[in-house]
Amino acid sequence: MSLEARKILPTKINYIRLRREEKTIRKIRAILEEKREVLLLHIRESIDYYERYYNDVSSLLREAYHSYFRALASVGYEQIRSIAESTPPSLRIEIGERALFAVKVPALSLAEESIGEPSYSLAEMPSELTDAYVKIRKAMSSLIKLIEVELSLRSLIDELRETQRLINAIDYALLPAYERAIHYIRLILDERMREEFIRLKMLKKKLAGR
Repeated sequence: MSLEARKILPTKINYIRLRREEKTIRKIRAILEEKREVLLLHIRESIDYYERYYNDVSSLLREAYHSYFRALASVGYEQIRSIAESTPPSLRIEIGERALFAVKVPALSLAEESIGEPSYSLAEMPSELTDAYVKIRKAMSSLIKLIEVELSLRSLIDELRETQRLINAIDYALLPAYERAIHYIRLILDERMREEFIRLKMLKKKLAGR
């Protein structure tokens, strides 16, 4: 918004209007500042959740891959690949949306029934392969939550940046422009009042002399 003081007609009506608008802008700034604080709170909470899910997923996947490589060493790569190729993809993730302090963030959930059962005979394969399957399956829910929290964090951070941008625009552009315009009009009005006072005083003196 462009607000040049010397282009505004220095009238009392404009002075009152600008004062009201300035007051409204300060209220908006206060609301934005409250929003920023709440966003920061949600971001801190999301970071805590992210660290928790990240540690869970890392631990489970590390154990799963440890079991997988032991199974790989036991039966060989070709047999493991044959099992993988014969297993049809069935995993399904449901994607939705939710509001977090008026910010739209993704809501992800794993359809548990879509996780396929092992396509091999448990008696023919080493127990380490089944152990890897169980740990991978267990890690899936935490992994989906980890992705959801990361996407939510990005949305919250983008909203925080936009909120801070608006606060900066008010602090460094809008409010200073209003303050200059109000100050300019007040100087003109004060000068007019002084001139009017002097004029009336001189007029009174002339009338008294007559």
